Amino acid sequence: MPVIETSDLRKEFGRLVAVNNVSFSVEAGQVVGLIGPNGAGKTTLLRVLATLMDPTDGNAQILGHDIRFDRLNIRRKIGYLPDFFNLYSDLTLRECLDFLARAYDMNPFEIQDKVEHALEFVELVDKGDDLVRHLSRGMVQRLGLAALMVHEPDLFLLDEPASGLDPKARIQLRTILSHLSREGRTIVISSHILTELSGFCTHIALMHNGRLAVFGSVADIERRTMIARRVSIGLLGEVERARKILETSPDVHVLQSTADGLTIEAPGAPDELAAINTRLVQAGVRVVRFCEEKTGLEELFLKISAQVESADQLEKKA
Repeated sequence: MPVIETSDLRKEFGRLVAVNNVSFSVEAGQVVGLIGPNGAGKTTLLRVLATLMDPTDGNAQILGHDIRFDRLNIRRKIGYLPDFFNLYSDLTLRECLDFLARAYDMNPFEIQDKVEHALEFVELVDKGDDLVRHLSRGMVQRLGLAALMVHEPDLFLLDEPASGLDPKARIQLRTILSHLSREGRTIVISSHILTELSGFCTHIALMHNGRLAVFGSVADIERRTMIARRVSIGLLGEVERARKILETSPDVHVLQSTADGLTIEAPGAPDELAAINTRLVQAGVRVVRFCEEKTGLEELFLKISAQVESADQLEKKA
């Protein structure tokens, strides 16, 4: 059973269509990076999935429950963290988490252990008896995640959790999210800071003008958007001869040459890359490294966005 399954989900505010007939499915354990420019509809989509807004049309199932008619059961099983949120500033961290655990009607005999585990997970045990108002912005964000973890949700919906954080706090937050990912938690996280999503997202969802322009696994989207791949080649000498051999192929472009190798751009099919390596070896060039350089999420986002905008322009002309 999918954790999230939407069908033509739509949210309108008067004449503005914030979420435009969005359909997608998220399986257990997937980590979905929800990306897109300001006004793309990311926050509205998350709020609808969190049952904080009713959809105008369409439907969604969260863990098998209908978002229109089964809100309470959904809220018991999800953790939603908005961009800006309020906690009780005059409570200590432990008191705050204890209160939230009781609000979720947890077993009172388990609460203390759950609170301590959550504080330990976000590395705030030493701050447990401090007042919330004395925390830095980064610590508040980590406490927000701890507040979700107390009741052990099956699904995390995180809206710009790294917004406004300094570099150190972003690293700390990223570490926590990576731990959640490795535990197999299902996460949907929106962010403009794409480096915060690199490395632990399994899937990418790109929103554009309220529509879900692209959705799929990172590897699948890379294959669909990359006409050519960047390859790093390590050599034992004869760099210039290797360069001349590669330049005889019209599909291979040498991007960089160093004392111990080359960086090229070449067709993305595996058999074509293998053929390039074979040509060098058969020519007597000693290849010690031949590996594809992973595409950064920023580069992937730019390529997808360019394709989406180009398709939109063609649609308008038609």
